[in-house]
Amino acid sequence: MLDNTQNEISKAQSIQPLLAQFGITTADITIESLVLDSRDVAIHSAFIALKGHARDGRDFIPQAISLGAKVIIAECDLPQEHGQTSMREQSLIVHFYALSQHLSALAAAFYGHPAKQLQVIGVTGTNGKTSTVQLTSQLAALLNKSSASIGTLGSGVIDHQGRCSSFAETLNTTPDAITMHKLMAQFSHDGVKQVALEVSSHALEQQRVAALKMDVAVLTNLTRDHLDYHGTMQAYAQAKREILNQPELKFALLNANENESKHWLEHMPSQVIPVIYGIDDDSLILPTTEHMCLAHNIEYFNQGCRFNVVSSWGKCEIQLALLGRFNIFNVLAAITSQLCLGESLTDIANVAHKLVPVAGRMECFSAENSPVVVVDYAHTPDALKQALLALRHHSEGRLIAIFGCGGDRDKGKRSLMGEVAETYADIAIITNDNSRSEDPLAIAKDILTGCIHPEQIHVVLERKDAISEALSLAAPKDIVLLAGKGHENYQIIGNETVAYDEREYVQQLFERNIT
Repeated sequence: MLDNTQNEISKAQSIQPLLAQFGITTADITIESLVLDSRDVAIHSAFIALKGHARDGRDFIPQAISLGAKVIIAECDLPQEHGQTSMREQSLIVHFYALSQHLSALAAAFYGHPAKQLQVIGVTGTNGKTSTVQLTSQLAALLNKSSASIGTLGSGVIDHQGRCSSFAETLNTTPDAITMHKLMAQFSHDGVKQVALEVSSHALEQQRVAALKMDVAVLTNLTRDHLDYHGTMQAYAQAKREILNQPELKFALLNANENESKHWLEHMPSQVIPVIYGIDDDSLILPTTEHMCLAHNIEYFNQGCRFNVVSSWGKCEIQLALLGRFNIFNVLAAITSQLCLGESLTDIANVAHKLVPVAGRMECFSAENSPVVVVDYAHTPDALKQALLALRHHSEGRLIAIFGCGGDRDKGKRSLMGEVAETYADIAIITNDNSRSEDPLAIAKDILTGCIHPEQIHVVLERKDAISEALSLAAPKDIVLLAGKGHENYQIIGNETVAYDEREYVQQLFERNIT
């Protein structure tokens, strides 16, 4: 989508006024794009050479020069080097101090601050970001507001039925600073009015969205994840709270049943309005406030749920074709976001039943006289626990859980995953889930250390064989949860990425009536 309209959204401009905004005086040279990957350099592009976390972009300056980059903006180590320039062959090299921290602002200025033309909703938290973003964009589209989303599934525009036919792939859950503003410019050009995006802790700490205007920030929850990067839960939580400092932020939506919300209230900027959403039951942590949207009287049934909403904007009944208590939180966050941005609660209630599950998020596959198979992305201890608790509400039989843990990632959560599966599933099967460079059996043994009765846990490392075993054990009224892969269409084993689409595989099983 972006490449075909590059000239439409990236007008040729001089670097002189662009860099003057950052205290740099330089020659009048026209560029048409900013690029982070030296392989994408063209003659009218400026190569951004960042001192990155994994690689140093400055090492690729010779390659950018050989490809004809007119301008190279290179991060420098000392503040006194800021603004210094030099020529190397036909390329102008401009030194920019703390470029990583200012790249979002540079990209925003290059693209003309496109987010200012859009309503922007940023969603952060450990679990539920993808579903909340997709449901928020679906709801906007069902309310006849052109919408788009950015996140784990990629980026794309949602149609008037609340669906996205195809997502353009994004390298990270939250794209780099240049790609983010480029996407915003494209969406604005295409007539989109609202964008919902996932905001990861990595992106916040690396300041990928530092200059992105947001209207609404949403906290889903906070549980253990990414400690291999952040080190401690305190550092992880602090990274998430950085979203409260987004430019022009108007509303911060806090999960009323989440303990971390109390810390968000303590750090709330004076100009930001806190709004609580959640379920009004014994788990409620935050008290009712002036701005709130809460669910009461929840009823679960085999195809979804219904509940009453009591809010600062009025009352209504909501019916959903979605499974699970956590999907109620996701939908409440989506509803509250739209209410904060001026939509009518009555109009929302009239279309909420049209919301559909996100691909690979509690996605059900079923057939007559067969167990229900649910594919979900749950890959953290809390996500697995919440998925199993949610399915317990809808199950008349046993719960069978298939799960694993990724290799070369946070090893501390493995025993916790084993503990959760043993506690909340009737039958647990450990299998492979992106083992990467580690031995899958060693990962399985790490998981088993969290189990009181490891001898009762099945270990079937080949994932398709694990599914076959689960289905052979399951009765028609049972539910089989396939956790960890969700929307992913691959397995990473060693250094090889192997094609594997769990949703497609399960669909084929039902079509062949092998269950």
